Amino acid sequence: MHLTRTAFAAVALIALAATATPALAKPTARASGVQAIHIGPGYAYPVIGKLADQERVYLDQCTRQQRWCHVVQLDGGPSGWVPGSWLIGSPAKNAVTPFEFSFDPLDPLDLFPDRDW
Repeated sequence: MHLTRTAFAAVALIALAATATPALAKPTARASGVQAIHIGPGYAYPVIGKLADQERVYLDQCTRQQRWCHVVQLDGGPSGWVPGSWLIGSPAKNAVTPFEFSFDPLDPLDLFPDRDW
């Protein structure tokens, strides 16, 4: 009986580890064209490196509406911010973009679409 319980626990642990692994994997994207890596989310920030065309990167986070994404280079190059529109990988970008409400909490039914308050 003790051996059966131990075997069952081992199988359950392996199954749990197999399902948890994809959730722990970092999302990746690919650069579409050579891109400058900036120290912050915007063109005004200094350039600290470059992404090569088709280079794969880890995505750390994206700003709202995915305008800028913080990338970590797989080869250990500098991490920084690149324009989100130049990264291929919508599911990865969605996974690291903060949630944005699709309605206005002050007017959830959109009764006042032209309000200025």
